[in-house]
Amino acid sequence: MANTINYSSASRPFIIASITLLFVGSFIGSIWMMSIFGTNFTLWLRDIFQLHKILQVDGFLTLLIMGIGYMIIPRFRNVQILSVKLVYISFILILLSLGLQIIQSIGDISNPLPWIVISRIVGILIFVIVLFWTLRIRPKLLGLSDYFVALCLITLLTVNLIDLSKYSYSNSLIQILLWLLFPLLMIFGIEYKTLPSFLGYIRPLKILAVVSLLLISVSIISGLASLVYLDISLLPIIFSATLFASAMIFAIAIYAFGGFDNSEILSLISGEKKARYTFIIIHIRISFAFLLIGITMVLLFYVVGQYYIFYDLAIHIIAIGFIGLTIALYLPLMLPPIIGKIIHFTNFNKIPLILIIISLCMRVGGDLLLGQPYSSYSEDAMNSHRLLSYFFGMSGWIVVAAMFVFVIMIKRSMKEQSLVE
Repeated sequence: MANTINYSSASRPFIIASITLLFVGSFIGSIWMMSIFGTNFTLWLRDIFQLHKILQVDGFLTLLIMGIGYMIIPRFRNVQILSVKLVYISFILILLSLGLQIIQSIGDISNPLPWIVISRIVGILIFVIVLFWTLRIRPKLLGLSDYFVALCLITLLTVNLIDLSKYSYSNSLIQILLWLLFPLLMIFGIEYKTLPSFLGYIRPLKILAVVSLLLISVSIISGLASLVYLDISLLPIIFSATLFASAMIFAIAIYAFGGFDNSEILSLISGEKKARYTFIIIHIRISFAFLLIGITMVLLFYVVGQYYIFYDLAIHIIAIGFIGLTIALYLPLMLPPIIGKIIHFTNFNKIPLILIIISLCMRVGGDLLLGQPYSSYSEDAMNSHRLLSYFFGMSGWIVVAAMFVFVIMIKRSMKEQSLVE
């Protein structure tokens, strides 16, 4: 029980802070979504969009993956964290860098604040060192998951160094996707370790997982190279093609789309176990479907043409459809040791999932129908455009609604009996 308290308490502030930043960043993103579809807002509201990136990427994703890493990786080995004090120091440093980034953004400070770089890099380095120290202890089973986690740590540190060296965000699709790859790699590492057993106590296909790891390594290298050698058009295609192949092969390796007989399992389980099993099956299949669709958008962006629809959908289908739904899958599985309460899957419903799917479909519709420059419309068309902008612009708010419904669903599904009693 001491071990559980150790890494659960250490990850708690990261989870709380990341979820808070997710809600704030999603509100800002929803305002921006309405703005790009033609809804008029005051200038200061449009200018806060850069905070959406800071809160969602530097804030939510980084803190969430750090919290998950601090909790899950030691737990896989049943060992203590190297130092809980170091964990809290890294948390404070990341929050400090985030606060300074917000000040710099709102204050329109042209000169970089050096403490942003110092606090953020030191905070990330502590996280990397603590997890690599933990990874040196080989697990008894499925050790390949460690390589995905190690690659996640390297990618996290690298993308931070690249971004902080420029003190600003690049709108390059590859640079944004490299940011999304470090949570994707952590997800792959955790799923390789856990999902096959969740689905039926079966082993993942190791050879395919190794191929997936090699392909995603090639994707990362080609992506980083394309940021340096911008004139080599083949590099982005290699990046997206190898990423797609890696995701598809990994999905097969962990049986995300089936490939095994679970009829006996379904016939033997009922009630809570069946509700949990169904919840996992649905979320894993839909999330990987979104991942493959999102990467297809990346391929189309670099092969067909650099149209905004491909750019926008690639980022948000991967971020919301894959990363978001995977978080929704694992959060109720991770929360019990953190909050000390049991979560009942029999009380779950599909409303958050349905809302996310509706939101992404509306985003596709908005990008298709409202993709032309606003000034190119006739007066009648502008009126129709304005009405459609309100409708499709609601896609961001539907994501926010899905998050609220999910939180309420989790809250109502908690059993009052404490796990530590």
